Amino acid sequence: MLPYTSMITINKESQMPLFIQITNGIIKQVIRGRIKPGLKLPGSRIMAEQLGVHRNTVINSYEELESQGWLTAVPAKGNFINKTLPIVKEIINTTTVKTNILESSNFHFTNGKTISEMGLLKTKSYDLNFDDGCPDVRIAPIKSFAKHYKSLLNSTSKHKFDYSSDLSGNKDLKTVLINHLSETRGINVEPDNLLITRGSLMGFYLLFKNLLLPNDNVIVGKLNYKPVNQIIKDFGGNLVPVTIDEEGLNVDEIEQICKKQKIRAVYVIPHHHHPTTVSLSCARRMKLLILAKKYNFAIIEDDYDFDFHYKNSPILPLMSSDENGSVVYTGSFSKSLAPAFRIGYLVAPKNVIEKLTYSRRYIDRQGDMLMEQTLAMMIEEGELKRHLRKALIIYKNRRNHFCSLLKSELNGIVSFKIPEGGLTVWTQFDKSIDLIKLVNEAKKKSLFMVNPIDYNLNVNEIYFSRLGFASMNENELSKSVEILKKTIHKQV
Repeated sequence: MLPYTSMITINKESQMPLFIQITNGIIKQVIRGRIKPGLKLPGSRIMAEQLGVHRNTVINSYEELESQGWLTAVPAKGNFINKTLPIVKEIINTTTVKTNILESSNFHFTNGKTISEMGLLKTKSYDLNFDDGCPDVRIAPIKSFAKHYKSLLNSTSKHKFDYSSDLSGNKDLKTVLINHLSETRGINVEPDNLLITRGSLMGFYLLFKNLLLPNDNVIVGKLNYKPVNQIIKDFGGNLVPVTIDEEGLNVDEIEQICKKQKIRAVYVIPHHHHPTTVSLSCARRMKLLILAKKYNFAIIEDDYDFDFHYKNSPILPLMSSDENGSVVYTGSFSKSLAPAFRIGYLVAPKNVIEKLTYSRRYIDRQGDMLMEQTLAMMIEEGELKRHLRKALIIYKNRRNHFCSLLKSELNGIVSFKIPEGGLTVWTQFDKSIDLIKLVNEAKKKSLFMVNPIDYNLNVNEIYFSRLGFASMNENELSKSVEILKKTIHKQV
């Protein structure tokens, strides 16, 4: 039997539930190659004795592993690591490490050039919004923010209003963010691995500006987040599209491409892919990390929507298992709180953060120190965590209500899969519907819908739409579906 006691670290003082700690520990050992596909795990009683926890804790962990796709439960035989997972031939790292980010990256980066227009932005206000996946600003913790921000404004401390000595971000925010990433995402880093940005787009701008040489190849989904595509192209990169299916980015296609041409980076949205909302499967996450090590490309992991997963606990980010310096992880608080909270962050090897920090100073010497300090105080006092718990319940209820409306009111006209997480539903309309005309007619009735062209759909594929539900309450959702129904019926 493997030495699970030394392989799985449990911290009973952590705010992360014990069963999630065990789940994450097993996943990391699978990815490192120490626990092989097909291996039978110890029974829950034996594992509980080894780890010094209650048996129900282990049972909950095994159920979580099964729901995520890492484990297969065979009646009367036991629990086995999923045989379909790729086999890791070499153990990446068998020792306990303080962090899982190396000093240097496993990929080359240099300079870029300019940037052009972005899509997916509204230019006017609408009463009702099937937006691109915005949170409801009405439930944001504005009072808490105002309290902390006011206390900073009333402070007599000069350094809070001066130039910052750390251009990579507010020191206090980086400190609490390190704990937040460790407890929620299994990402263990140091301050030198963090760069605070004004949202994810600044991070992507800095990344591709410094990463790409002219005509470098970057793999993206055939359907992908349009602003990132534009950034890549404007900095001289070539988009290499691969298929997106129910398991996310097709990693087998990536392998075949890598055998034929040099790839600089792979841009991936592992949770609730934009625009299709699918999540990258466990097996594909493992294989993508293996390929990044073998072919020396960067994985740009856009985890903008990690906090809102309804079916089970979200699968650990790729970054949490990267010990080769292959992954750059990006996140943002704009979805967790409100778009006006322009605070995002990059997690990367130290040399990458140093380069991006130097580059950032010429477009924005430092971030909003007061805003960053305020967010640090909210995280420290547990206010962000309380807000996310409340928001998760609200958005899950809205998702269920919205999907129920689509099924009852537009049955036969639209088809969709209920998303496991995120703030939108990827919806397919009947091909008889002129979707562009529908979008324009809905806007006349003060119902906003994103133009399907913004999702890089081919002309003969413009019958999909990404319908955001989170920013409207249940009454507003009902009104919106009614408008949509009447507008459609005028076409058919």
